[in-house]
Amino acid sequence: MIITAVWSGWYFLYSNHKDNSPVPTDTNRNQTTTSSPSPIDSRKDITTVGQFFMIGHWADTPPASTTALVKEYQPSGVLIMSAPGNPDEIKTWVKEWNKVAKEPLFIAIDQEGGPVSRLKGNRFIATGQREITDERTAYEIGLKRGKELTALGINMNLAPILDTATQTDSFLYERTFPEPNTAAVLAGAMIRGFKTAGVIAVVKHFPGHPDNRTDSHTELPQVNITRRQLPDFAAPFIQLISNHQAEALMTGHILFPQIDTKPTTLSVFFLTDFLRQKLNYTGLIITDDIIMDAIDKTWDSNEASVMALQAGADIVLFAAEPEKVETAIKAVEEAVSAGLISPAKLMSSQERILKLKEKYQLTRVPQ
Repeated sequence: MIITAVWSGWYFLYSNHKDNSPVPTDTNRNQTTTSSPSPIDSRKDITTVGQFFMIGHWADTPPASTTALVKEYQPSGVLIMSAPGNPDEIKTWVKEWNKVAKEPLFIAIDQEGGPVSRLKGNRFIATGQREITDERTAYEIGLKRGKELTALGINMNLAPILDTATQTDSFLYERTFPEPNTAAVLAGAMIRGFKTAGVIAVVKHFPGHPDNRTDSHTELPQVNITRRQLPDFAAPFIQLISNHQAEALMTGHILFPQIDTKPTTLSVFFLTDFLRQKLNYTGLIITDDIIMDAIDKTWDSNEASVMALQAGADIVLFAAEPEKVETAIKAVEEAVSAGLISPAKLMSSQERILKLKEKYQLTRVPQ
């Protein structure tokens, strides 16, 4: 095995279900093929640390500002934080950003339906998860919403939510499925709808927020359970993962003090030991916004970015304050140079990122 690193150019050389639902299923997920190897399989270099980040874009920010960030740092994607008055302008944004990207970008959005819908108005389906009670509806909502997104050049939706919220004062109550025991089934159907439309679903917020009013945008939620109790608490996520339906997950900024001293997003136990090794999850891991107060009150965004990648995240999200990604990338570069993050770990993350982009045949120009 040979690993070399030339930090000036950031170049590494590394050698060496069951499904009985009445709605359409992913019949190809367990099939093997004899097709030619993907070009990604033979890729041996990492050209930029920026690909392990995703940045946000606000409608009142000049698109050229985000274009400059994409050109300079080559993030894996852009999250649309708010929509312009004419949503069709998004197609122009996407084209401009992709012109300067070395790889087609994940163009993401929070379009859950209900209270969290960046795209509003009669042309967009508004149904929220709490209104969905059967698989057929879940699939159809996913399909319709997915088509609305792809028409604008958006290929990733940060949805559905799998947290459990049964208390009406829970900060996630209006955003979750109504029954915890059917949530994974409904999420799976919605994901299939998105997938049919060509949209990557990012399930959130692993392993689940507490069912109370604590909002991770302003403070760090805590769940006082033991490791023995964790499988029951995270049951909807475990069910979805065991059925091979989750291709991307978003971490929740949640502290489990009886399990780890670090919140989920920064925890080796949660992201590597439990999610990757115990649950055999092979998909993409994206953090929730690393700038949120649940993290930022204790760890600055540079330190948190390093810790998240060390823990096992593939992509660190800088949504609310995308300009901070510059110093975070430098911090990660320094961490790799110091041997705190291994090139092998970054190679694995790069492979997951690029293979998912290839699977969904992402292009630089909206169809």
